[in-house]
Amino acid sequence: MEFINTVLGTPLGFVFYFAYQILGNFGFAIIAFAIIVKIPLFPVLLIAHLNSIRLLKLQPDLGALRHRFAGDKDGLHEAQYELFKKEKYSPMVGIFPLLISLLLIMGMLQVMYHPLQHMLRLDRAVIDSLIAALHGINGNVAAYAQQLAVLEAFSHPENIPVFQAALASFQDGDAIILKLQEVQLQFLGLNLGITPSLLSPSPELIIVLLSGVVAFSFCTVQNAISPGALSQGRRTNLGLTIFTVALSVYFALALPVGVGLYWTVGNLASIGLALFLCFLYPPKKLASAALLYIQSTRKSSGQLRNERLQNKELRAREKLDAAKFREAKKQVVFYAISGGQYKFYKAIIDYLCDNSDIVIHYLTNDPNDTLFDNHQKQIVPYYAGQQKAISLMLRLNTDILVTTVPDLQSFHLKKSIVRDDIEYIHTFHGLTSTHLVYKEKAFDHFDTLFCVGPHCVSEIRRREAFAGLPKKKLVKVGYGVYDQLVAAYDDLRDRVNPRPRILIAPSWQVDNILDLCIEPLLESFAGKGFDVVVRPHPQYIKLFPERINALQERFSGENSSISFELDFLGNDSIFMSDIVITDWSNIGYEFAYCTLKPCIFINTPMKIMNPNYERYGLVPLDISLRDKVGVSVEVADVGDISSTAAYLLKNKDSFKSQILEVIAQYLYYPGRSGEAAGVYILRQLNAGNNGVME
Repeated sequence: MEFINTVLGTPLGFVFYFAYQILGNFGFAIIAFAIIVKIPLFPVLLIAHLNSIRLLKLQPDLGALRHRFAGDKDGLHEAQYELFKKEKYSPMVGIFPLLISLLLIMGMLQVMYHPLQHMLRLDRAVIDSLIAALHGINGNVAAYAQQLAVLEAFSHPENIPVFQAALASFQDGDAIILKLQEVQLQFLGLNLGITPSLLSPSPELIIVLLSGVVAFSFCTVQNAISPGALSQGRRTNLGLTIFTVALSVYFALALPVGVGLYWTVGNLASIGLALFLCFLYPPKKLASAALLYIQSTRKSSGQLRNERLQNKELRAREKLDAAKFREAKKQVVFYAISGGQYKFYKAIIDYLCDNSDIVIHYLTNDPNDTLFDNHQKQIVPYYAGQQKAISLMLRLNTDILVTTVPDLQSFHLKKSIVRDDIEYIHTFHGLTSTHLVYKEKAFDHFDTLFCVGPHCVSEIRRREAFAGLPKKKLVKVGYGVYDQLVAAYDDLRDRVNPRPRILIAPSWQVDNILDLCIEPLLESFAGKGFDVVVRPHPQYIKLFPERINALQERFSGENSSISFELDFLGNDSIFMSDIVITDWSNIGYEFAYCTLKPCIFINTPMKIMNPNYERYGLVPLDISLRDKVGVSVEVADVGDISSTAAYLLKNKDSFKSQILEVIAQYLYYPGRSGEAAGVYILRQLNAGNNGVME
């Protein structure tokens, strides 16, 4: 306490001393002090205000990132960091006003509890003598409040002789006594030196009520106009309001009335500062677009109630499923983070169910996974959110885990700590390479990889050599989704479109076709005899509905040959297309492999998850196959893309031959991937993990 008094109390004591000298009144000195200390705080508040406006402007971008990285907290944090860095927003800036306010409170307490030192500037020896005399009057005073108690004792005339005797040996003792008697702790009928109590009601309790009312007023103003509050949800602001009011009432009840007065005046001054800052830099004007976005995405109270009810039900369901999962005797577990991942496992699970009596334990983070509607007795689905799944994985007891989720041991997916003989198998969810769109260490900790084609083997072996890793089991499997698509396409194979049909199916990564060049691309096809269907990625529709609506209004209509497909109820629009246009989406390769029709790839900025991919000396299929299963076009050249489409249609037989060669070269076991993977799993279970490596 002495350290705080010296470091904080001394400089603030000088401010309080001058305020008292000028005003000559303890109460008015507190009011002046509360206002004066806000002056040096203004530049910090201004910086924080501008910083908060930056954050407010970023809300649409942050909302997009939350959708884009749903389920990937590490990716979200990294993307937010890059966004904040680019826009020069610092989360730490907002802490400084709070930190300074805390230091001011701590310093103010020292000034209030040491008025003899800071307000009257008495010597240490004089103060010690006065405190010693106080002990003869009241020996129950806490050490930190002794100086304030001395002033309180001077309000009772019968105590004056005791203090006069204590200062008799001091040359200016009488002058000091007069100075002490001049201090009036009474202010507007309130004793600023006492601590109010609910057990002993007194007029001083009015400061407690006033402190709470002013704190509530401050929060109300701040919630209405400050950029920080405008960027937060109602529940967050309500929570902060309750906390601030409760803290203000607590301070006013637990500390001397003078501190409550300081706190109340300080909050009034803060209201004035908030209004002035918003007058200088009005957030509602500077970030109007962001506020419209927040308003459009903000949930109603009814929606929030329903959400809380659903979350409660999900927690109960999760608890029940997690208990069942832990208790189940498991041989094979499949793990998915979304309902859409079942398609990557379907061929394998179907084979296992048709050729064995093994029970498939399917753990998913998606409570709406369609597998919950599957009533096959051999498939037992369990729901667990990502946090619960982490704990279940750490105590996993099974022989084999199969997942299409990469980055084992790097992020939330960890190996079991109760068994060290589990075989962790990764099955790929794309036809292309492993060292470009995945993180460099994405597959380092898996025991087995179900390889799509020979390129997987070359790339993984190269990674193992570079990193000094032990060789994994690389199993020739193929791509189950391809097999499913081919089977579904057989019924549509002979259908012919009356006019050439173009499907535009972009990815949803940053700077995709819809971001960079959709307008000139669509204009190129207008009036050229093509039917064009735009099929945005579902996540893009969620992120940017206004963008999709604007494109629909501009390009679609009764007589337009351009339409937008937003329901995603099936794959017919893909199968029935003559050409697919995409950027870096896997859909292009799935379309070409399945239909044997060519694609157009727009060279938008490439999504690179492994910045070291070039050192592997292997050109990723994502790049090398673009001009084998179709043609690639630069963004600047999309204005003439209809000519490229006409060229592909004219030479479709030539491209069909090229695509067949690509399939033969880069895809294992077409039509039999489920069998290849299922046979391996059954062999492993029967042979005790004595599988054959590729």
